[in-house]
Amino acid sequence: MLRAILVDDEEPVLDLMERLLESNGNIEIVGKFNRPEDAVGRMKTEYPDVVFLDIQMPGMNGLEVAEYVMEAAPYIDIVFVTAYNQYAIEAFELSAVDYLLKPPTAARLNKTVERLLRKREVRHQEGRKEGSSLSEIEVHNDTQLNEVEHTKKNEGFNCFSHFEFILDAHTGEAVKWRRLKDRELMAYLVHKRNRFVSKGSILEDLWPGAKQEQATAFLHTCVYNIRKKMNSLGYKEKLKYRDNGYKLELMDMWCDVEEFERITGAMEVNATNISKCEWAAKLYKGNYMEKEGYIWAYETEESLKHTYITFMHRMAEFYNSIEKYESAMNCLQNAHKLHPFHDEIHAAILLGYARMGDRQSMIHHYEHFTRLLKEELGIEPLEATVQLYQRLRSGHAKDIPMA
Repeated sequence: MLRAILVDDEEPVLDLMERLLESNGNIEIVGKFNRPEDAVGRMKTEYPDVVFLDIQMPGMNGLEVAEYVMEAAPYIDIVFVTAYNQYAIEAFELSAVDYLLKPPTAARLNKTVERLLRKREVRHQEGRKEGSSLSEIEVHNDTQLNEVEHTKKNEGFNCFSHFEFILDAHTGEAVKWRRLKDRELMAYLVHKRNRFVSKGSILEDLWPGAKQEQATAFLHTCVYNIRKKMNSLGYKEKLKYRDNGYKLELMDMWCDVEEFERITGAMEVNATNISKCEWAAKLYKGNYMEKEGYIWAYETEESLKHTYITFMHRMAEFYNSIEKYESAMNCLQNAHKLHPFHDEIHAAILLGYARMGDRQSMIHHYEHFTRLLKEELGIEPLEATVQLYQRLRSGHAKDIPMA
């Protein structure tokens, strides 16, 4: 017997649903509500197995109720009851056990109940006791989560070059996404990690120009799918919903960008930490999510690029100070690839070749740089760059400071 709560602002629909479900014989109605807020409160005490939700209701709509259900009790099944048009139905079908068009019929409801019973049986076979209360479910999940925390420390996110949700850092195994928009929303939540982001901001960034009703439907579908994915990995508590906004808490999960920023932002480059600096530099496998083409990531991409170039210059200065000129040149060339017109990096490369005694490479680099400036930007090198080059061709590089 499945315990069900019905939520619809139309009393005739509620009455019809109640009659049809009770006649099925496998459903016990433990509550029916016109106000979604009242239904949310009752779910905390009645512990239903399934909620039949109208989508379009005044105040809190069915999609928002579904968010609260997924947050508090992800094992409560949801069936949407809707008069929505086709685009919404396609979206809801992806995120709920089932959907019903108004007015529901006995035959269609019976099929839904059969689907719910099959799903419960699968859960029972997987070790979850049918009829468990919400509190028991939460205890079970907390225990499961603690076990996961001891075995899945390798899980985290790669954001440099392209976005990946990594399941095993040693093997590189990553989450496979069924829908590109689910993946983009997950990337966006990692991008905004550890802070709440309003629905409005998400809709504006991920569905610019779309009708709000349609975009909101797709957002809820993506959130639902992400929650299911996180729950299956033992991370029920990661995605928070509050005050019409979302927050992804990374907690013990790693993120390559966070590690990169932690080291490059707070650490001087010296002999005691150069290994950590090298490791941080290797994290930068490409510009921030550049292969994804996410417009909302562009500002962060440029900021991290600047950080990387500056960090490479600092590492080069350290290597020059201990006369490891080839290591210094590798750092400078990495920075130069990202910003071919960076005057300070260009000057450091000229000086580096001079210190290495590689006159031919120095001349080649200068000529290539001046030709690139003229062809791409239509300008000549700075006077300071020309003077430095002339001094290096005729002078002693070690007598010329880095800066």
